[in-house]
Amino acid sequence: MSSPVLLDIQNLTLLVPGRTLIADLNWAVSAGDGWGGIGRNGAGKSTLLRVLSGDQEHINTHGIIQWQGKDRGFCTPEELAKLRAYAEQFPVGGMGLRAIDAVMAAQWPWRDELSAAADEVEAMQALERCDVAHLAYSQWETLSGGERQRVSLAACFAQKTPVLVLDEPTSHLDVGHQIALLDTLNQSSQTCHQSIIASLHEIGLIGRGFTHALLLMGGEGEYVLGELKDVVYAANLTKALGHPIVEAITSDGQKVYVPG
Repeated sequence: MSSPVLLDIQNLTLLVPGRTLIADLNWAVSAGDGWGGIGRNGAGKSTLLRVLSGDQEHINTHGIIQWQGKDRGFCTPEELAKLRAYAEQFPVGGMGLRAIDAVMAAQWPWRDELSAAADEVEAMQALERCDVAHLAYSQWETLSGGERQRVSLAACFAQKTPVLVLDEPTSHLDVGHQIALLDTLNQSSQTCHQSIIASLHEIGLIGRGFTHALLLMGGEGEYVLGELKDVVYAANLTKALGHPIVEAITSDGQKVYVPG
């Protein structure tokens, strides 16, 4: 039995002044999929994630984006918030805001369903998943870049949406927290049937928990997508990243990709 399609994209083209970022994208994301997006700087990874999430200001788009069968343009902000959680590449918080406040603020679509006490319990659980529960009552401006990233990811987990849309979630994180995050995402995908759409720069991590990949190849909006085993290999990565990439095998037999 096939998994339900949560996000369906048909003939989507993204244009910015002077060039086409993505041309005629046809893409379906099903429950439990883990999609990794790869491409060089400026290829359109962040732009695509913003458009999918409903933030398309100053971006010229053509095509169809449907969330659970409903055109994104007809989804209210509350409906979108209950369908997908979105973490930006550079999370921003307000002066005087504590880490737990940022997480609880993300739970606003469910305010009528949860008590204030339940809000805080779920926020703390999300912070624990991202190893920042000890910083729950710290001011946002005192947090490091990596700590802010983990609080932002905790805010996504607290929303319990069917889809997580994450723009470079491993940026600013040390290796230990990168691996822990990807393991957590993989667990959410397998046990909660949550779909993950995440852009990445660390190609060595693409094989860790992701089931599918979308490679933005540059040029005039070219792309390659599909199951990880079918589209992620050295030649495709070399073209997508504009630098020679080679395949290597670790001592424990894992296949990894590294710059040549």
